[in-house]
Amino acid sequence: KFRAMLYPGHPYGRLFPANDMLQGYTGAQAKAFFDANYGAARARLYVVGRFDEAGIERAITQAFEGWKKGPAPSVHVPKSEGGRRLEVIDRPGAVQSTISLGLPVIDPSSPDYLPLVVTDSLLGGSFGSRITSNIREQKGYTYSPASQISARYRDAFWAENADVTTKDTGASLKEIFAEIDRLAKEAPSEKELRGVQNYLGGIFILRNSVRPGIIGQLEFMDLHGLPDDYLNTYVQRINAVTPAEVQRITAKYIRSGDVAIVVAGDQKVIADQLTPYGSAGISPAPK
Repeated sequence: KFRAMLYPGHPYGRLFPANDMLQGYTGAQAKAFFDANYGAARARLYVVGRFDEAGIERAITQAFEGWKKGPAPSVHVPKSEGGRRLEVIDRPGAVQSTISLGLPVIDPSSPDYLPLVVTDSLLGGSFGSRITSNIREQKGYTYSPASQISARYRDAFWAENADVTTKDTGASLKEIFAEIDRLAKEAPSEKELRGVQNYLGGIFILRNSVRPGIIGQLEFMDLHGLPDDYLNTYVQRINAVTPAEVQRITAKYIRSGDVAIVVAGDQKVIADQLTPYGSAGISPAPK
């Protein structure tokens, strides 16, 4: 439901096929889709490890020389919708409410993307983040809240997700929005920011200590058209983000007034709690 709100009418907004779609697919349709979408023109091959360059090039050429070129890549960048919206998925008797809230942001090709990564980690994207400390450690509303930046080709959204006690649904939203607004108005301390930067630098090193992690980085660079020095300068640029920049990024991109909210929970219990956040559309729980 959350993705459908951000990307109405676009494949990004539909994570799963409807049952009638699933039952209606045929083998001929699957083959036609393969022929129309799979081919060498759209493919990327990455090899990481110790190997003889000439030998691996010969092996790759021999293995794929018969693969037809196929169609050129299809680019369909969505137009995301913004603005405050609220949807409730009614699950009568639920002892928890699942909250997803967020909005479209910038993709990794933007110069503001790495400052946004730092901002997300400080706000909700790490275990020591502000939202996590607030609604988990201080209030006890939830066990494992987390925010993330989810990026695709020339598109990304920021989202905070949390499973909260039903009676604390409204209070959880209040605290989440309070942390967003606080960071938009007041820059973090140098000490708090440095802790986040050290965390991100450490994760970056760990991620690149194994071959699949390096391949993941190469794929990321390729997809988003990032420069060749992206990996070599990543930690340096993370550490260059300033407290004032974090405040600016929050105010510019994580705008609480434009956040879409989806809550799956017991509608009759949480309805009054959600009143401050808009008029809710109500959907039945999927079966």
